[in-house]
Amino acid sequence: MLLNLHKQDKDKVIFLKILLLPFSLLYGGITAIRNYAYDKGWYKSYTLPVAVVCVGNIKAGGTGKTPFTQLLLQQFAGKYKTAVLSRGYGRKTKGFVLATAASTSAEIGDEPLQLYTHAQGVYAVAVCEDRVAGVEKLLQLIPDLKLVILDDGFQHRRINRDVNILLTEYQAPFYADWVLPAGRLREFRNGATRADAVVVTKTPAHAALLKTDNILRHTAKAIPVLYTTIEYGATRNEDGNYTWQPNEKAVLVTGIANPQPLVQYLNSRHIDIIKQFEFKDHYSYTLRDIQQMLDYQNANDGVKIVMTEKDWVKVVPLLRELNLSKGWYYVPIQIGIYSDQQQLLNTVETKIIDRLNRLTQHT
Repeated sequence: MLLNLHKQDKDKVIFLKILLLPFSLLYGGITAIRNYAYDKGWYKSYTLPVAVVCVGNIKAGGTGKTPFTQLLLQQFAGKYKTAVLSRGYGRKTKGFVLATAASTSAEIGDEPLQLYTHAQGVYAVAVCEDRVAGVEKLLQLIPDLKLVILDDGFQHRRINRDVNILLTEYQAPFYADWVLPAGRLREFRNGATRADAVVVTKTPAHAALLKTDNILRHTAKAIPVLYTTIEYGATRNEDGNYTWQPNEKAVLVTGIANPQPLVQYLNSRHIDIIKQFEFKDHYSYTLRDIQQMLDYQNANDGVKIVMTEKDWVKVVPLLRELNLSKGWYYVPIQIGIYSDQQQLLNTVETKIIDRLNRLTQHT
């Protein structure tokens, strides 16, 4: 009986996708015409006097762009004067905004704020819908800027980039998906022809690699394909790390696209999740939300409340406003690379050096 229900649900999904397919063809056709116009030079792309590395995808939703961007920042920001530029999804402001110690997620978005909390003055973080205008403003503010990393800029064709890194999830690779609204693709699969490398994210431990041909048939040439996974760090808050006790109870708070990997991680650590407050991706928390969580915490013997770092940067200002800190924690994440990490980093750095050398020759 259960198998029949699963089959019925699957059949309904397929039927719905077929119904939406004409709209997907229309949406994909519009983006294809736009890309063709850029390829032919009918729409102008701007080349700016910095090296530009783009981290993005061709699917809507989270593919692990922010932790991968953080990896690139850790690798290159110490070598080259660097800034990361994002659209700042979910922010309440418009135009160019440079992140400062006083910035909030409402001003710059949660992911840029998360990147800024790790900057420690080594790199700048800014947001702007218009990436060309954003880079130009960064150059005004940081005249010796050498490298700009575009966080989620794969479809932003107005700015030329030296390296395009395409991210795709292991469990839902782009080549097996459909264009919006039938699927989650922002453009047809051949958008991958613009990629200089493909990074498969959220790869389960000991998982078999995807068939490389399935990826490379959509790229312009044979390019590096790497596999990464999510690695969780020690649970912590502003006071330091926290060591969980066996079978300790916790309340989980998530405002991300897919909380299941974190749920699985906590379960693997024998943490008993007795309640989950699950919000939509990029959710803006309110004092009412915090009070609801606090009421549940107080009613359950002060159980620990744990969340992602992306949620933490939005919640912590509210906790400070309420003078709260005890029993609230977050789990940081970073990228772990299964494949030859140096291969990708060498590819990226070679492109950066070539670009900077050309700039030097023209000055």
